[in-house]
Amino acid sequence: MRGTAPQKILIVRLSSIGDIVLTFPVVAALKSLFPSCQIDFVTKKQFASLLEACPGINQVFLFDSSVSQLRQQLDFKHYDAVFDLHHNLRTRLLLFACTAPVYRFPKSNIQKWFLTKFKVRPKQRSHVVERYLEPLQRIVQDWQPLAGTLKYEIPTSAQFDLETRFQIRPKTYIAVAIGAQFATKRLPTDLLIQLIGQIKLPIVLLGGKEDLKTAEFVLKNCRHPNVISAVGHTNIHESAWLAKNAKALLTHDTGLMHIGASFEVPIHVIWGNTTPDFGMYPYRLEQQDVFHYEVADLACRPCSKIGYQQCPKGHFDCMRKQDLKGIAAALNR
Repeated sequence: MRGTAPQKILIVRLSSIGDIVLTFPVVAALKSLFPSCQIDFVTKKQFASLLEACPGINQVFLFDSSVSQLRQQLDFKHYDAVFDLHHNLRTRLLLFACTAPVYRFPKSNIQKWFLTKFKVRPKQRSHVVERYLEPLQRIVQDWQPLAGTLKYEIPTSAQFDLETRFQIRPKTYIAVAIGAQFATKRLPTDLLIQLIGQIKLPIVLLGGKEDLKTAEFVLKNCRHPNVISAVGHTNIHESAWLAKNAKALLTHDTGLMHIGASFEVPIHVIWGNTTPDFGMYPYRLEQQDVFHYEVADLACRPCSKIGYQQCPKGHFDCMRKQDLKGIAAALNR
């Protein structure tokens, strides 16, 4: 395809929040290279609304577990290129016998296996966005490596007045994303309460409906004088709005971490069983105002590139041994 500007491109990324947000720089790069190109996207139904924050996407197709049904909706012959940014068995089945050229990114699974199995760190850390962008060199003439930008455009409907809804003013509070899909990525609730209790600024808790019990427990047991919970009361875009207007964002390795990276807000990341070496750290050039908290020299870490619902070793030292005073001191500064 080199030398021919594509007119229609399809991007496939089925899940989840963070991974989908990290495809936004690919959309931005394609729009920059080919301004008149139509870009369509395939994802799962529960993540479709997330794409409202990605400028440049024309049409969204929903994957509802039926590969054959979705294949009937997609007319592959009308696409000049398909970017499979999920790259698993399901997307291979979806794109089997696709008439358009299919480009896939390097998943670096062998490198990740050595990291989890033998704790062999990569010689050079590469962000997954950089790997997402690699396939573009196969369709761009006179290719030059791209420095992508992550832009998350919060829909106008999700931009509300903070004082009216939560009685807080912008840049006067710390946003705390308490959730993560796997328990080994989350600070235990008792430690979360201890940490929040040491922070001087007001706190706004962020999370989904699955985090409601944790939020309620924190509100009931935390001695901090000013903790507000938006957990379960805001959608993903409204949570992003609260993160954008915060003085700083405290988060785990989760979707809101990646969303927060697109805003000019300092990000403080608490790492549990995962590590930035997997290439899923906040995507910011030069890592400006990004602070990482990890328990060093643990022989068992990282134990998984994704996570578990309980520590395989039982001790959960990667979270239990976090320096809470140090984290609170950094936030208070």
